[in-house]
Amino acid sequence: DVRELRRLSVNLAQATVDQVTLVEKTSRVFYLTLLRKQSATMAVAMRSVKAQPAARPTTSRRASPIVCRARSDATAQIGTAMAASALAAAVTLAAPSAAFADISGLTPCSESKAYAKLEKKEIKGLERRLKQYEADSAPALALKTTIERTKNRFANYAKAGLLCGNDGLPHLISDPGLALKYGHAGEVFIPTFGFLYVAGYIGYVGRQYLLAAKQAAKPTDKEIIIDVPLALRLAGQGAGWPLAAFNELRAGTLTEKAENITVSPR
Repeated sequence: DVRELRRLSVNLAQATVDQVTLVEKTSRVFYLTLLRKQSATMAVAMRSVKAQPAARPTTSRRASPIVCRARSDATAQIGTAMAASALAAAVTLAAPSAAFADISGLTPCSESKAYAKLEKKEIKGLERRLKQYEADSAPALALKTTIERTKNRFANYAKAGLLCGNDGLPHLISDPGLALKYGHAGEVFIPTFGFLYVAGYIGYVGRQYLLAAKQAAKPTDKEIIIDVPLALRLAGQGAGWPLAAFNELRAGTLTEKAENITVSPR
């Protein structure tokens, strides 16, 4: 019995080993089959990937001329716009209008609708106030005078050739180039030189009077009490002060010498 049990145990063990071996072989075959399928799938994918770049160079080569053409078209458009701007500027500078040319959007007051509207508005406001008083009363007479002055003022501005803006108010041309070019020198340009001449005349004559007063025995008295004959004589001589000041500057007598100017200790 013992021998029979041993033989059965050995046979059972051998069968178990055979089953394990069979399972291992089956799993190996299945694993190898799966690997082969995956390898085949990867090979097909690699072939498709390798086949795609062949068409890409053709597409990129065809697209590059389009970009170049777009750039060339944009450059041509920019060049055309610049040429048109230059031509417009040349035409504008080459053919200016007369005295009443359009300057910075300004128009002659005589042709400005805003100017006429402003005149009507002011006169209408004065006439509305006039109705509140009796005909021969003092306020009514004063308002009538104001209305006449207002009409004359607007008429004079229009006749003077002033330029008005969109607000209906006259604008003065202060730029020297535009003022001389379009006949508006009398608005700011010439009055500026007149102011500088008068201011320089007063300063030069006053300086000459102080220098003459220093030569007197009592200079302080001539500064407190003006010597009218001396002042009138110097005022007549000061008419040509620009030339006289230039000659003094060349001679070195217009300004004080450096050694005569005191400097505070530092």
